[in-house]
Amino acid sequence: MKKKSNNRFAKIFLIIVLILGALFVFRGSVYRTIATYKEDGSRKNYKVKDKNLAIFIENNIKSSQAGDIESIVDLSQEITDAALSYDESAKENDPNKTVLLRKANAEGYAAFAASVGNYLIDRYKLSEVWEAKPVKGKLHLLGTDMHSRFKNKSFKEYDFVIFRNKITKKEITIDPSLYARRGIERITKQ
Repeated sequence: MKKKSNNRFAKIFLIIVLILGALFVFRGSVYRTIATYKEDGSRKNYKVKDKNLAIFIENNIKSSQAGDIESIVDLSQEITDAALSYDESAKENDPNKTVLLRKANAEGYAAFAASVGNYLIDRYKLSEVWEAKPVKGKLHLLGTDMHSRFKNKSFKEYDFVIFRNKITKKEITIDPSLYARRGIERITKQ
């Protein structure tokens, strides 16, 4: 009898491990299914002016780096993640300054990733077609506006980045602070 209950426990444990593993592997797809972002205004779009920031970006470009937009989006998130640590209390959002401070909140992360994205778009000569813009927005989980549920002032808006094709209007949306904390590369915009 004891052997049967141990066997049953082992099967239940294995099923739980498999479900958790699947959720981890497919976390991006699961997140994009339940969470959507709604654009709710624009943010300042900073240009890369600081020599240290330009050097940091150039040093993080891989020699095999492709110049297509998907690679640029991915690299802008990787560089942002390498440069910054998430800090909700951070006040500075200018990437030319946060590169030295090494910390930013969600708005700072979005500003940094958009600046890096635009730098790379210019570097790979795609600025006629593509642009990156930091935007403020609202996060919706299963259709519910999460910002109306919290009194915390830091959660009144949520910043993300839109890479937009100027001709076709195709958009690639990212949340750089989410990428840094959870490894989720793309988000869904309403």
